[in-house]
Amino acid sequence: MGLSDLNFLFRFFPVFLLLYILCPGKYRNGLLFAASLIFCGLGDVRSMLVLLCSLTVNYILILLMTLNSDSLSWRKSWLFIAILLNAGLLCYYKYAANTLPVGISFYTFTLLSADIDIYRCPQNIPGSWLEFGTFAAMFPKLLSGPVTAYHDTIGQIRRRNTDWRKVEYGLSLMIAGLAFKNLIADPLGTLWHEIRTVGFESISTPLAWMGMAAFSVQLLFDFQGYSLMAIGLGSMLGFELPQNFDHPYRACSVSEYYRRWHISLGRWFRDYLYIPLGGSRRGMARTGLNLMIVWLATGIWHGITVNFLLWGLTLGLLIVLEKYVIGNFLSTHRLAAHLYVWLLLPLTWVIFSITDLESLKLYFTRLFPFWGGGIAVNPGDWLYHGRTYAGFFLAALAVSCPLADRLWKKYWNTLITKGILFVLFWICVYRIVNGLHNPFLYLGF
Repeated sequence: MGLSDLNFLFRFFPVFLLLYILCPGKYRNGLLFAASLIFCGLGDVRSMLVLLCSLTVNYILILLMTLNSDSLSWRKSWLFIAILLNAGLLCYYKYAANTLPVGISFYTFTLLSADIDIYRCPQNIPGSWLEFGTFAAMFPKLLSGPVTAYHDTIGQIRRRNTDWRKVEYGLSLMIAGLAFKNLIADPLGTLWHEIRTVGFESISTPLAWMGMAAFSVQLLFDFQGYSLMAIGLGSMLGFELPQNFDHPYRACSVSEYYRRWHISLGRWFRDYLYIPLGGSRRGMARTGLNLMIVWLATGIWHGITVNFLLWGLTLGLLIVLEKYVIGNFLSTHRLAAHLYVWLLLPLTWVIFSITDLESLKLYFTRLFPFWGGGIAVNPGDWLYHGRTYAGFFLAALAVSCPLADRLWKKYWNTLITKGILFVLFWICVYRIVNGLHNPFLYLGF
């Protein structure tokens, strides 16, 4: 069960929200934790058991770490064991097991943040196993984040307030996220699926570029849609989950793009890997190496196939190049910088999407026909697809412009906006009922 499933939208969440609002504050963590386990177990009971075992083992290791809080060597030993167990479990399920427990990539990072934060500050231990379990497993962010840091979230687990304005705002965000997913990402995903079905050898160069743009926009609005739904659900429950996207295609560099894209994961890698490695404090060569390690780890986190390693290394090299060679040029030539981002980032998403290296090579020969193949193949195919999908590209562009932000912030609580959201919600429901809907892309990671 996912956040955009009809069973979730019309059964699970309405019943849970009513119980949550009626429940006395001191019992809400228990209700939320139980609901999170049910949410996880409805998809796969084994996933729920893995989640329970993982958070329980981490809780025990945290207790052991704090029992020896005066001994730095003991704390380091328990932290090392915690990192080894979490990383080992994640690697086993991602790269060796036949099935991937739902949410394991995200809640493993959540648990590691608790291990590391409590190692750094042993006094800030969770008050109970239930409190820790609620932090780790809360269902709005369980499947695909945002990745929450322990030191930023534990206070909200202990004390939070829910009121009708938060419920109203959260519901608005949730519907907006569902619309992003269902009315922009899914249709453009259909274009990318059609191109893959036809075969890369049978498409023209213009259609190859259109397909690359379609996947880039699909991935953005699919993942951003999930994040908005998760943040909206959290708001209804009294939480302030961290922003996960900030218009990445407004960036003027790859570095800035990834400060705006999947913000919570980027902060996790910064705080728990890049800075502990030394960050940028140990000279140019070491900084470059640290950046490459972070991006290699990011690629491996997404998958073990060669394309993910190539994707991570490519981004690492681009960010190092920006830091030491072309950064000043990009900062003083904004138009060129925007064009650079709009060209390079979709190309890297092609590497991300196509796991087979031969198919990846073939697609790049379609993008750049001077490498072989090209526009002579079905030269009119892009016109047909362009007429079909132009409206969805324009919709994506419209909601990404700065004016859309200003209008949302000013008018989200007006009657006309609520009417628009009401209509969008039922259009989404219609599409879901008729099978015009795909799972969120990041559920596979």
